Amino acid sequence: MRVYRGPRRALCLTLTAVALAGCTIQIPTGSLNGATVSEPPSGPASPSGTARATSGPGAGELPPQTVAQIREQDMTFGRGAYIGRSDQVGLAGGLVDAPGWTQSRDMVNGVSVYTSASGCEVTVRSTNAQDPLVVAGDDKASTQELFRYQEPSLLTEQLKTTTWRWGTSPEEAKATVEFLTYSQAATGTTPASAVSMRLFAGTRTAIVFTVACPADDQVRSAVEDLRSRVSVVPPDN
Repeated sequence: MRVYRGPRRALCLTLTAVALAGCTIQIPTGSLNGATVSEPPSGPASPSGTARATSGPGAGELPPQTVAQIREQDMTFGRGAYIGRSDQVGLAGGLVDAPGWTQSRDMVNGVSVYTSASGCEVTVRSTNAQDPLVVAGDDKASTQELFRYQEPSLLTEQLKTTTWRWGTSPEEAKATVEFLTYSQAATGTTPASAVSMRLFAGTRTAIVFTVACPADDQVRSAVEDLRSRVSVVPPDN
């Protein structure tokens, strides 16, 4: 099972139509809305048998855990602070062998694209560092900032917490990782779509899944196809 951990490029996303091909949006650097953005402290990677202790958003100090425990347990937003600056979060799997799907792009600059015979398109993306959007120690708030940067009118209550597989491979994954997802029903010439993202405050990078289909029920089916065949890969050191 091939695991992708880089390289990464700037996120390009149109929430209204999930029109990703050929689009380039450079995430700003240095400040966001005139405010200085705090960066999480950097530090050496922890050996897999070494316990990590860190602070979670609004939860005070998180109990020490080894890298093995972090990999084996659900990566909720509240546990995001276990992921450090020196870590890498990757991707494994995809729709290349899924019935009815064809891969048109294989992790070119961090992006894979799949199309289905029924007219759906799925994009799996790993971004570069999104420093200006990071809320130190808070993956959920960071992800909300990423959505807001792409669509300023978006309300946080429109974002639903969903889960994806968390493990070395989709087959071996026993835990889940929380994402925020924005869904739109098909209207007129605009396809139905779902955009699912998580910006990891520790690594400052994001994983993005997008699905667009002619009809609402096709999006739901395509999301389940992807959910069963891809995993977010935890740090390995």
